[in-house]
Formats: sequence, C-alpha cells, structure tokens
Amino acid sequence: MKNIIIAALLASGSLMAAESVQANKSGSFSSKDIDGAAIYKQRCAVCHGEKATKSPEAKVPALAGRDATRLALRIRAYRDQDSEVGTYTMHKSSRVMYDSTDDLSREQIVALAKYISSLK
Repeated sequence: MKNIIIAALLASGSLMAAESVQANKSGSFSSKDIDGAAIYKQRCAVCHGEKATKSPEAKVPALAGRDATRLALRIRAYRDQDSEVGTYTMHKSSRVMYDSTDDLSREQIVALAKYISSLK
C-alpha cells in the first residue's frame, strides 16, 4: 500500500511538471501573463454570474471573494476527476465542472482563482 501511495505521488509530480512545460515551451511561466478574467468570462460566468455572485445550486455560496488557494484546489479537483472510476478529491463530481476545467493548465487555474478571489 505504501508503495502505491509513493508511486501515485511521484506520478502526479511528473504530470504537474509536464503540464507547466506544456503551457510554456521555455519551461518558465508567470500567471501574470494569463488573463484570469478572460478565462472566467469564457468558462464560468454563464453559471456563476458576471462577478461570481450567482450560485448554480441552492445552498452553495457564491464564489466571489473566496480564498484563492482553496478555489484553485477545488478547480483542480474538478479538472482531475475521473468519471470512469468515479474518483474525485474534495467534493462530489460534476460533469459540467469537468467539461469547463478539463483542459486548464496549472497556471490558468491559478490565474482564474486569483481573479475570482479578487471579486467582491
């Protein structure tokens, strides 16, 4: 069991490194270069509202002003869910959220989370 966990951690680290290189061929990146507002407008505003003050589900608070780190972790969890085996990391799975986040890079998720967090 311990070996499986270690292998999974190593694999996820390799994937994150490959993802950042894929996002910028030089291997260097800056989330400042990525427009979180544009990503939000294109992928999120329909359900969450122009300023992230709407909630697509009852009893789910709006996103505006939430902690950027927590937002990034949740967005990544939605992106990384695996519908074939029903795995998810932090909350229930959502096909809509998976479809909205499945091709976002780490840097795009960070920029998006920072933007949402900045909304009031």
